[in-house]
Amino acid sequence: MAKPIKNTPVLKGKEAVDFYKTIDLNKDKKVSMDSLAAIQTDANKLKEILKTN
Repeated sequence: MAKPIKNTPVLKGKEAVDFYKTIDLNKDKKVSMDSLAAIQTDANKLKEILKTN
């Protein structure tokens, strides 16, 4: 039988502030074309594996 899923904790105080600062710092970052190509290659490999099984 599956274990029950725990509730997601609520961020409060400094943790919440740090979380939002991190989001603001990273909102304009883009994924590099090399990383995107690697992800697409891996996804295509997985699709092929799932098709053959």
